[in-house]
Amino acid sequence: KLTTIKKKRRPFSQEDQKFWTKYYINKKILVMFDVEPISHYWVNQNRFSCNTITYAFKFGRRFKIYSPLEDKFKWSSNTKSTDIQGLKQLPNIGKQLFITSSLKDVMCLYAAGYSAIALQSEMQNPEEKLIQDLHDRFEEILIFYDNDYDNENNPGQTMARKICDKFNLSNICIPDKYKSKDPSDLVVNVGSPNILKHIINEQTRCN
Repeated sequence: KLTTIKKKRRPFSQEDQKFWTKYYINKKILVMFDVEPISHYWVNQNRFSCNTITYAFKFGRRFKIYSPLEDKFKWSSNTKSTDIQGLKQLPNIGKQLFITSSLKDVMCLYAAGYSAIALQSEMQNPEEKLIQDLHDRFEEILIFYDNDYDNENNPGQTMARKICDKFNLSNICIPDKYKSKDPSDLVVNVGSPNILKHIINEQTRCN
């Protein structure tokens, strides 16, 4: 049975600004990527009130609901694997394109001056047609997945290597010393996007 999600939009607040600004993501970027603050939402006929800041990420008629301050129920979604996050916001052509882990990372990279997309799951393999279409538009495609430095199995980098080997792509990995799993974590932890740019520049020179 198809899951339907509806939502009730609310105005942007200072709390929204406080949350997103630490990632250097402003209201203009949120609007561009179809991210709306909401007061409540429905999954099928069940109504849920948002007790903390909550957002709807829109993909056509489908939504991903994100409650970043909740401990247990951060996500609700009726998206499909074909809903590529950030795809419709890409320029027609460009030099570099990053495939990263989440829409938050896509927006964080955009704020730093880079084009990026994210699949609906980091464990999802990109379709060959998607990679070919991106190759037609961008000079270089790079994988920028989580560095799960505190996990012995490091699933983010395991999947990154798998995709890189399959499609002959290059991998960007945040060094363990920064204790940051992804681009958005790094920007918050160091308080600037400059280290993010430094890592990208350094590792793309080596590729």
